[in-house]
Amino acid sequence: MDPGSARKRSISNGANDSRPQKRKVTRACDICKAKKAKCSGNQPCESCANRGWDCLYQSSYSRGKPPEVPLSNARARLGPSDLHVDGNMQATHSPAFDTQEIQAPSRASPELEILGQYSDSTSGLSFLHRAWTRLHDNRNSQLAEGALETSVDDQLLVSAGDKPFQRRTEKLRIPPLSKCHELLALYFDICIATYRILHRPTVELWLPTVVGNAQKDSHLAEGISNAQASIVLTVLAVASFHEAKAQGSDGSSETDEALLHCDLLFSESAHLVETETGYPTLESAQARLIQVLYLLTSCRMNQAWYTFGHTLLIISTLGLHRREHRRGRVSPRNFIEEQCRKRTFWVAYTLDKYLGVVFGRPRHYHDDDIDQDLPDPVNDEDMTVNGPRNIVTDDCHINSLIYHAKLAQIGEQILRQVYSIKRSPDHEKVAASHELGLQLRQWKASLPPILGAVNPSSLIPAFRRQATVLKLSYCHAVILAHRPFLLKNVSQQPAEVRKLASESIDECIGAAQSVLVIVDRVAQDGKLFHAFWWTHYVAFCALAVVYVWSIQRCRDLKTVDGFHEEILNRAEQCLNHLAQATASNSPSRRYSIILQELRSEAKRKIARRLETADVLANHREGEGISDSTTNISTNQNADIDHWNPMFRSSTESTSPQIAKFLDGWQTTDWLDLDSSAFGPFPVLEDNTINWMSGISEDR
Repeated sequence: MDPGSARKRSISNGANDSRPQKRKVTRACDICKAKKAKCSGNQPCESCANRGWDCLYQSSYSRGKPPEVPLSNARARLGPSDLHVDGNMQATHSPAFDTQEIQAPSRASPELEILGQYSDSTSGLSFLHRAWTRLHDNRNSQLAEGALETSVDDQLLVSAGDKPFQRRTEKLRIPPLSKCHELLALYFDICIATYRILHRPTVELWLPTVVGNAQKDSHLAEGISNAQASIVLTVLAVASFHEAKAQGSDGSSETDEALLHCDLLFSESAHLVETETGYPTLESAQARLIQVLYLLTSCRMNQAWYTFGHTLLIISTLGLHRREHRRGRVSPRNFIEEQCRKRTFWVAYTLDKYLGVVFGRPRHYHDDDIDQDLPDPVNDEDMTVNGPRNIVTDDCHINSLIYHAKLAQIGEQILRQVYSIKRSPDHEKVAASHELGLQLRQWKASLPPILGAVNPSSLIPAFRRQATVLKLSYCHAVILAHRPFLLKNVSQQPAEVRKLASESIDECIGAAQSVLVIVDRVAQDGKLFHAFWWTHYVAFCALAVVYVWSIQRCRDLKTVDGFHEEILNRAEQCLNHLAQATASNSPSRRYSIILQELRSEAKRKIARRLETADVLANHREGEGISDSTTNISTNQNADIDHWNPMFRSSTESTSPQIAKFLDGWQTTDWLDLDSSAFGPFPVLEDNTINWMSGISEDR
């Protein structure tokens, strides 16, 4: 026998061998596994403990029953943690954001790569992936249950993904003339708010003609143009839709006659403009623009997008974006037509900015190509073909259109300067954000009292709607201008920049809170809230800001203060309003699903921070640990945070770690979140998701 071998065996079997047995690591934590780095296999592992990261073991394990993860010495001293909690948290029916009952959600999917970016259980993309999965599953369940007539693959390109229009063979029923006048009043007083492109007395002249033709079973456009008849039918469709919603129709039943009748009115109006002949007229543009409003109101967002694009082509053909005198027109237009041309363009301009943000797509209008004047602040009843009557009033309905267009111009500057995809220095974006914030405050100060200072509840319905829409739009613009600061580290910046960042965060959260208050009030006023597509969208943006702010605030959180708890409870109410707002395939339902996933991240972060703070406090009290010891993790996080620039550019690399939740977000990612309800959904695209199946379980 080899003497050396015998000696080694003797030593290994000897009673005096005090060397610890080396434990074989069969499972790595999620971060080490993703990095393919060596892991100590306990919780927290040495790597995560040294860097102050959350150490998780939530990845899928394909080698049988997952081994038990031992606690490290540090964890054994501190006590139990919520680092791994099973269960899938849902938010739809939760009455309040109760921080005493917070639970952390388990990860709903394995590691994946979304659009070229790695996503683990704590990355800023994981919650979107879970939401997209739920949206996809929800769509499939609707198809299986027959809630949708057809699959997306069977729908026309311009309406793919929208609720189909029902095919009906019976004759279109137009209400009696007296009922039509009621619907016309509802349209102008409630439905359109600031989008006032029509001259009401003119539409009232067309209305009897259309109703009379229907009663005589004649062509609806007999005696007027197809576009004019189409305008009348779409006005009736929009008003009828709002009336049906106010009475409780939710579109969940295929036999909902009230909403089916609205769709029939719209379909007939669409047929009239599709068969329009000759050169385009102002009414050609107006008819299609009102159709866009109906499609948005009835949650047919994709068809609205394509119809709007066609409308813009007609508006450009008519030259509505330019002043009339540039062509040296010999005979000026009559005053009513001139004002309607201006109104039509500026409503299209405002919608262009909002639809671009909603869908995450480029806007069509550029300020450098436009020199059209804003319309005159003259009410419809005070207009004549020769000019306005000599009546001066502060209660002008067109003021809301004018100020909305001015706000949209500021919004365009925000999108171009703060959210530009082109790389620009940090200080330029900081300066732009605050300069545009100043312009927003000046805009607000310039509002007529009836649209600004006066409490909307004391106004007549028409002005109440206008004031509410303008306030929501203002808050949305403030959020756009200032929310990038929520995710930017300014600890290494000069004192002046830190002060500006703090002010921006305060303004952003204040605007978000105002939105939550408005939405709650509107929703409690009646079921008409379900028809306000823009209100739903602004609520979505405000809730996203609140949850992101809450997540970021958890880094310094030791307890949930009164303001934090109040705003989270308001967010709960608003989220429930969205979840219940309308049909299951509508944008508001998609918003609520995405927000539920983001909300679960916020709850998980708060739960982890509060428990960690409690454990550290108890440990310090029991063993006399100094305050400096309890700040180690916070200081390490601060050291890691300052690696990231204040405004990350898409061309800059991320930090050398697997980023914590939201740490790797770029400014433009906010816009991606804004449009996330409308796809494209990577979970449905085979070539945009790469499952990380090649990573071994022990690494």
